Amino acid sequence: MIHETMEELKSFFKILFGFLAAATCVWVYLRILAFFYERGWKLGRLDASREPSKLEIQTLFHGNTKDQDQL
Repeated sequence: MIHETMEELKSFFKILFGFLAAATCVWVYLRILAFFYERGWKLGRLDASREPSKLEIQTLFHGNTKDQDQL
């Protein structure tokens, strides 16, 4: 009975340390991002604060949404 409880505790701690590792990675990423942002540096695609690129989607059914008078 004690052996089973110890195995359950071991698996619980493995899961707990996995979550802690993931949370630590996110925290470090945000700290690095803040460090670069304070200095005016950008990380390109990794920077969540930048404006997303403008895309115009043209589908087969809707046609060209930019210039309707080209037909």
